[in-house]
Amino acid sequence: MTRHRPLHRGRSMLRGSLVLIGVAALALAGCSSTGQSSDDQSTGSTDEIVTGGVAEVATGAEMPGFDPVKVRGVGAGTEKVVQVLDILMDYDEVSGEITPRLAESMVSDDGITWVMTLRDGVTFTDGEPLNAEAVLFNLERHIAPDSVSAAKASLAPVQRMEATGEYEVTFTLAQASGSFPLAFTWASPAGLIGSPKALADAEAFNIAPVGAGPFTVKSWTPDDELVLTRNVDYWDEGKPYLDGLVFRVLPDLQTRADELVSGTIDSALVPSIRWNAIGADPNVEIVPVEGIAQVIVPNASKGAGADERVRAAMAMALNGETTAQVLFGGTEYWDGDTTCLPWATGSPICVNGSVYEQDLDEASQLVADFVADGGDTTMTMTYHQGLVDQATYYQQQLTEIGLDVELDPVDVAAYFQAEATGDYDIFVGSGGYPYLFSRLYSGSALQWGRVAYPELDELLLHARDDLSLGERNEAWSGVVKFLHDNAVLQWPAPYTSGVGYSTSLHFGDTGDYKGSLIVYFDDAWLSS
Repeated sequence: MTRHRPLHRGRSMLRGSLVLIGVAALALAGCSSTGQSSDDQSTGSTDEIVTGGVAEVATGAEMPGFDPVKVRGVGAGTEKVVQVLDILMDYDEVSGEITPRLAESMVSDDGITWVMTLRDGVTFTDGEPLNAEAVLFNLERHIAPDSVSAAKASLAPVQRMEATGEYEVTFTLAQASGSFPLAFTWASPAGLIGSPKALADAEAFNIAPVGAGPFTVKSWTPDDELVLTRNVDYWDEGKPYLDGLVFRVLPDLQTRADELVSGTIDSALVPSIRWNAIGADPNVEIVPVEGIAQVIVPNASKGAGADERVRAAMAMALNGETTAQVLFGGTEYWDGDTTCLPWATGSPICVNGSVYEQDLDEASQLVADFVADGGDTTMTMTYHQGLVDQATYYQQQLTEIGLDVELDPVDVAAYFQAEATGDYDIFVGSGGYPYLFSRLYSGSALQWGRVAYPELDELLLHARDDLSLGERNEAWSGVVKFLHDNAVLQWPAPYTSGVGYSTSLHFGDTGDYKGSLIVYFDDAWLSS
């Protein structure tokens, strides 16, 4: 029987962003490579796990390579690179847990001094030790003056880092931060650790990486397929269960969905418009990805987006229920409530009145006032070429209020280049916690909107650094209110892709995929 998880925004559930780690004597202990807590484990037996076989996974775009300083995030390489390099820690956006992987623990008494303890005896596949010096070597590359790493903002609070033992790294921050360990999860490429010996030739490493993950690279044909094979010396004994893993690049969402249904591939991101149809297939599971939402960002530094009236008009142009019908094929998986996106309704971060109600008359009048003052309504909407349905819908809605929006579909490289440089009028992307800090803070190279708001920066620093959960939640609520009051951006819908996978593909003891944004295949297995 097919199982799926609806994204009904009305249900009350604390998101991972609300269950951030505490600080006092924080200890990330225990060994759970799946990132699940003991409370989440079923009573399933590992005796049922089948070893061997090769799983095939479809991805929408190619990545720039395996060098961690070039990895942009999940969907742009992290999901592949992590299978080869592994990662220091894992963050579960559904449960809110931070759990150990290559790192065994990370503790702090004051939020300023953090001590990371690595697993003893882990080696890279070239025989070099994964120790404190290896971690420091990798981190220094991210924070180098000429580095354009996406991890730079996450590591910015670090005032000093040093090896205080063979397997111990001590970080001293400029000020206390209650969420610092997130920097070493999939939320940042800082947690991806490569062999320093191999990274001496970064260009070669980018194609033929050396890590300590569950798989090694057998072959890579960019824009076609990446073939991985089992690392027999993986630190988590007995894993991976699979003999191999193949990532195939299939940019067309329809093709991915069709091949999943036909059984040609075992897992893929499936567009929301196909969830109802594919969810009816008894051989396929559909799990919406939570903790992330689609975002429309006007560039506030130039053109029409620099006028707050235009930005407010854009926020008034959309209606959640209509969006659910158009982009999700109905309200079975999402009921159209945008109130708390990208968080869940009922969370303490949500702010009443944080969403603009659809008002086409008012929106049209705001645009007309802008034109009367000599404004030019021509705007270009930049989006990844796989989001054509979403972009076309948004274009139609914005045209209705008097904006002249031209579509600019780009490949993944140009997409992330536009995001990083601000070379867009309107940017259609996706985001959520814990990415939000780097996308909103003016000191980040990846900032959306390209305008510095001192008040927003101050709120973001509190949201990242305050020691108590209540204080951080209050600061995030302030961020939400500021985004609304200044029409900085809008969240029109949840993430419009969900993970689809064959019923023959299983994960760990329970067999079920938990809905996390990133899939680790170290505990994946195929039934016959």
